[in-house]
Amino acid sequence: MQKAIEAISDQLLAVGFEKCTFSSPIKKSQELRSVVLSAVSNPLEIKAELRLQKHNDIKTIVKDDFISNHLSEYLTQFKQCLVKTKSAETQILINKKLKSKIITKTTQQDDGSKAHNREKKYLLPDGEECPFLIAIGVMGSDGWVKPTHYKKFRQINRFLELVDDLYRTQELEVFHAVDFGCGKSYLTFALYHYFKNIKQVDISITGIDLKQEVINHCNKIAEELSFERLRFVHGFIHDFKTDDPVDFVVTLHACDTATDDAILFALRHEAKQMMFVPCCQHELNKQLENEESSVLLKHGIFRDRMTAIVTDTMRTQLLEACGYKVQTIEFTSLEHTAKNILLRCVKVDSDKKRSQEALQKYLGFKQQWNINPYLEKQLREEKFIESEL
Repeated sequence: MQKAIEAISDQLLAVGFEKCTFSSPIKKSQELRSVVLSAVSNPLEIKAELRLQKHNDIKTIVKDDFISNHLSEYLTQFKQCLVKTKSAETQILINKKLKSKIITKTTQQDDGSKAHNREKKYLLPDGEECPFLIAIGVMGSDGWVKPTHYKKFRQINRFLELVDDLYRTQELEVFHAVDFGCGKSYLTFALYHYFKNIKQVDISITGIDLKQEVINHCNKIAEELSFERLRFVHGFIHDFKTDDPVDFVVTLHACDTATDDAILFALRHEAKQMMFVPCCQHELNKQLENEESSVLLKHGIFRDRMTAIVTDTMRTQLLEACGYKVQTIEFTSLEHTAKNILLRCVKVDSDKKRSQEALQKYLGFKQQWNINPYLEKQLREEKFIESEL
C-alpha cells in the first residue's frame, strides 16, 4: 500500500499531472462511487469531483492536503486508480488484502500537442474577437482581453463551462432562460451568445434587475449587438410573470430569500435546469441554534459562515425532495469572491420514494439546527412537498 501511495503522490505533484481517477468500489453498497481529480491553473491545487449515488460534490483542494488526509482512505475504498500525466499513465490495482499492483506506461506526444495542452481551452478564447465581450468592456477591439478584466473573463468562461456540461450533448430547437438579479449582465450576454452562436438554438432570455439605469444600459447593448430575443426588465423576482415555457433559471448573488423566490419561480414553471449562486444568507442567522455547536455559533464570523452552509444545505435537500439532482460546485476561486458556491440542479424522473427519503432527511436536518425557512413554508403552501408526513 505504501508503494501505491508514493506512486500516486509523485504523479499528483508532477509538473505534467492531468487526471487521477479512483473507481470500482470495494463495497458495492458504498455511497461514494468514484473520485476524479483534475489539474487546475494553480499547480498546487486540484479539482476534486466526488461522485456519489445521488449527487456529485465538486471542490478545489490543495494537493498536499489531499495526499495527507484522503489518499490512503480512497485506496482502501476502491479497487482501481488511474493517474495520467503528460508523459505517463500509472494504473494501481488493489486486492482484498489491500496489496497493490502498479503498472506504468509512457505516452508519446509531439511538440504541437504539448503546447496545446499547456493552453487553457476556453469556450471564449482570448485573442479571438468576440463582439459581446467587446461591447461589455471585457475585451479590446483587437480581440485580446483587457488586463484589468481577466478575472471577469475567467469567470464568464467558468460559467459557460458549467452550462456546457448540461447542454453540450442536447439537441435543442427552442430555448427560454430567465436570469434573476442580472446586474450588468456579463453572464446573461454570455449565455445568449452560447446558445445563439455556439449551439445555434432559437434562444430567448429575459434578465431581471432592480436598477433601472442598468436595465436601460443592457437593453441598449443588446440592441447594438442585434441580440433580438434578449431583453431586460425592471422589477422584483417575486413579481415577474411570463406565459412562456421556461427551460433554465439562473440567479447569481441574489440576496437572502431572493434566491428562494427564484427557486419557486423555476418550480412553478417546471424548469428542467437551474443554477444558483446564493448570497447574503440573513434569514436563518438569528434562527440558527444547536446546543452541541454553541461554542461555534457564539462567534459572529463563524455563525455567518455556518448560516451560509446550513442555508445552502437546506435548499439542496428541499430541491432533492422536489425531484432535482443537485450538485454543489465551487464557481470561482475565493480570491475573486467569497460567495463562490454554485448549486446546479437538474430535474430527474419522478420517484416518490426518493423524494420522501430526501424530505425525511431534511426534517432531521431542520430539527438539528432549529430552523423554519421561508422556502419550506412556500413549498408546502404551493404543494411542491407534502404538508404533513
